[in-house]
Amino acid sequence: MTILTAEGDGIIGKRIIYVARKVDGPHLVRKSGSHRGLLGKLYDAEAYVDLPIEKAN
Repeated sequence: MTILTAEGDGIIGKRIIYVARKVDGPHLVRKSGSHRGLLGKLYDAEAYVDLPIEKAN
């Protein structure tokens, strides 16, 4: 398992599971066109990819 610990490290996935001491947000943000998403901060958190993004062959 890869563990990311540096500032700016990121993960992507269709579904991310997290455990956090504190959650700030979520706030509604614009993604692309008329699509919207949620943005927030997790404090003292661990996150795991539950459902990865499928690669195109």
